[in-house]
Amino acid sequence: MNQKASPNLDIPFIASHYDSNTVALQDDRDSVTYRELTKAVKYRTSEWQNIIDQDEQQRPVVILFFDNSITSVVDYLSALTLNYVIVLLNPSCSSDTRAAYFEQFNPNAVIENGKVLLSHNEHLFCDPRVSLLLSTSGSMGAGKCVALSHCNIKANCEAILSYLPILPSDNTLLTLPLSYSYGLSVLHTHLAIGATVCFTRHSVFDKGFWQIVKHQPINSLSGVPTFYEMLLRLRFTSMSLPDLRYLTQAGGKLATAYVTRLAQYTQKTGKAFYVMYGQTEATARMAYLSPDKVLVKPGAIGNAIAGGEFKLVNADSDNGEGELFYRGENVMLGYVSTIQDLVTFSETDWLATGDLATQDNDGDYTITGRTKRIIKIAGERVNLDLVEQAFINILAKYNLLSHACVVGFDDKVIGVYAGVISAKHLSEVIEHLSISLSLPKRNVAIDIVESLPLLNNGKVDYTSVIQTMTGAG
Repeated sequence: MNQKASPNLDIPFIASHYDSNTVALQDDRDSVTYRELTKAVKYRTSEWQNIIDQDEQQRPVVILFFDNSITSVVDYLSALTLNYVIVLLNPSCSSDTRAAYFEQFNPNAVIENGKVLLSHNEHLFCDPRVSLLLSTSGSMGAGKCVALSHCNIKANCEAILSYLPILPSDNTLLTLPLSYSYGLSVLHTHLAIGATVCFTRHSVFDKGFWQIVKHQPINSLSGVPTFYEMLLRLRFTSMSLPDLRYLTQAGGKLATAYVTRLAQYTQKTGKAFYVMYGQTEATARMAYLSPDKVLVKPGAIGNAIAGGEFKLVNADSDNGEGELFYRGENVMLGYVSTIQDLVTFSETDWLATGDLATQDNDGDYTITGRTKRIIKIAGERVNLDLVEQAFINILAKYNLLSHACVVGFDDKVIGVYAGVISAKHLSEVIEHLSISLSLPKRNVAIDIVESLPLLNNGKVDYTSVIQTMTGAG
C-alpha cells in the first residue's frame, strides 16, 4: 500500500501569522483571508491525495493552468504543498499548445480551475530538486521550459523582499499573468509578507481598473514597459493617487524618456520607482536600481540582488561592453523540453543572460542590447535595441506615446509605430533617427500599424512583427 503524503505539510509562502489579513481580492468582489486560504489549501490537498497516487519515491508531474484568480492560487499552493512537479501554463493558450505540452511531459494529471483530471498513475522519474517548470517564450506556442527548484524560488523571494518596501498592510494590483515569472514573484513576495494581492481582468483603459486603484486603495503597481507606456498615454503622472507608494518595472527595457517621466513623478509625489532586471532562468529578478538613482541613470538596471553576482565576458576594450553573466541561488536547474529532461541536471555556475551590458564607475550595470539583436548595415554593426530606445525617445519628444519597436534587416532598420502620426512628424522622426544613428535615410524606415503583437507577458512579439514585414507566416 502506498504511503500517502501528509496533508499537514507546511504551505509554502503563506505568512500564517497574518491569519486575519486579506490575501486576495478579485475585481472588488470576492476576497479571502490568509486563514481561509490555508483552510482551502488543506482541504484541496486532502482531496487530491485520493485522486493522484503518491508515495515517498513518486512525485507526480502535473500541468497546472494558472489564472489570475483566487481559485488558481489555491490550486498552485496545493500542488506546491504536495511537492508535485508543476508545469505552469497560461489558461489562455491554444488547444494545440495544450496538446503539445501534454505530449512533451506526459503528466499524471491536469489541474485547472479547482479541478484535477487524472491521466495516469505511472511513476515518472524526476530530479528530486525540480519543483516548477516555466515557459521561456511567453508566447502562445509550446517551447522549452525553465526548471526551478524550491530553493531557487525561496532565495529569489527573500532577495526581492530585502529591497522592496512591501508591508503586511499593502494592497498591490496585479495585472501580470501568474504564469509569467514576474507576476509569480509578485504573488510570492506578497504572500510571504502577509500583504494583499488584488486581481483584475480590467485593462488600464477600463473605468473598473481606476475604481480599484482609487477605492481599494492600491499601494503598488508592477508592470512591463507596455504597461507603463499605456499609463503615460493616460496622463497617469497628473493623477492624484495618495495611497500609491511605489512602482516596479521589469520585463524589458523601458525607454529612458519614459523612465525619466516616471522618476520625476515619483520624486515629486514622494513615491518610489524601482527599475528591475530579470529573466525566467533566474526565477525572476537579478538586479534592481535604487530609486534614488533612477533620475540620474534612467537607462541602468543597477546591481545584483542580495546573494547574486554579475560579470562581463569578452568585454570590448573600447566601450567596456560585454555579455552579462549572473550567478546566485536563484539560477535555474536547467532547460527542459520533454519528460526525459527532468531526470537529471548538470550543475551551472554562471548563467549567460544573452544580454550585452556595460558597468559604470559606481558598479551599476546598463543593458545595451541582446547578442541576437545585432545586424550589419553597410558593414557597420547596428544594435537594434539601442536603435529602438532612440526611436521611442524621439517619438516621446513629439508626445507620441504609443507602442513602438524596431526590427532590422541587412540593409535597413524599420521602426514600427502603433498609432497615428502626421506626415510632417513622420518625416521629422525619420530625419532625427537617421541623424542619431549616423545612417543614410535610405537605410531607415517607419511602418505605421494599428497595433503591435504582444506575447502573453506583455512583451513585443518580434517574431510576429518580422513575419508581418516579410509576408511570412
